[in-house]
Amino acid sequence: MIKRSYIGLDLGAGQMTAVALQRSRPAVRLGGVRSEAFAGILEPSSRQPNVTDPRRFVEVLKRVLDPLSGGEERVALSLPDRLGRLYLLETEAAFKTRQEGIDILKWRLKGNLPAPPQQVQIDYQVMERREDGRQRCIVAAIARPVIEQFEELFEAAGRHAVRVDFHSLCLYNYYQPRLDLGEEFFLVGVENGQLEMMYFAGKVLAYHRVRDLRAEPEPLFRELSRSLADAAATHPVMQRCPVFAHFDPDLPATLREVLASTLEREVRVLDPQLKRFAGGATIGLPANGGVLAAISAAEQLMLT
Repeated sequence: MIKRSYIGLDLGAGQMTAVALQRSRPAVRLGGVRSEAFAGILEPSSRQPNVTDPRRFVEVLKRVLDPLSGGEERVALSLPDRLGRLYLLETEAAFKTRQEGIDILKWRLKGNLPAPPQQVQIDYQVMERREDGRQRCIVAAIARPVIEQFEELFEAAGRHAVRVDFHSLCLYNYYQPRLDLGEEFFLVGVENGQLEMMYFAGKVLAYHRVRDLRAEPEPLFRELSRSLADAAATHPVMQRCPVFAHFDPDLPATLREVLASTLEREVRVLDPQLKRFAGGATIGLPANGGVLAAISAAEQLMLT
């Protein structure tokens, strides 16, 4: 019996990584991983279509996905954070319907959206509901020209992008069910070309910041210092909470020292635990952010 594959794809500025997961016992099976670097195809933008060479993009997409999919057309997509916006908002009352929530949130954000409100697609998740009726939401926004181009190109490759998330949230969603991070913590992701910083209070995301960054000591120190000052202005207690970190495996160990010295506390480097997956695809597999985000996207698709 051929088992259904759940496909997750992480799209970086210059790298496409896809994985195939299959239900199995006692552990989910990692059926395969494919990755391909590309250049001159994509120019990241939060306002306009990103793919500058659609034909080559579709060719790369098919080379990456076809050997994994087994005829499966559905794909969960992890997009670079800079292609959209992420907001943390508090509302005074619960929404009567999901569409009402979208309309209210879009109106509240109308001056901060990546494009005019009528050209923006938003989605949201209620993270916390309080006894007084107030609720805290995480809101994702992306310009329609951006997401519609990707949807069209996936269809040209014979696929459907049925679920879309941002890379930083996929990275968090990978680690969250595997490790006990506690009620309050600071999560830092140091990857080739990107730095993610997320602060959680009561297991609810309270601060989020993503920056493009050269993986070198001096740029890392400067950006961490700026981000900590920014976060501490609204969340002073975060200066005492535990810190967890993801590091891409090919980055120099000196960056871990920079992180610990800048934060002035112990940094617990997270173990991605790829060996827990069944199958042989994990042998020699680098646990970088692209691989983990693609796995996380596939896992979320498996849950729907």
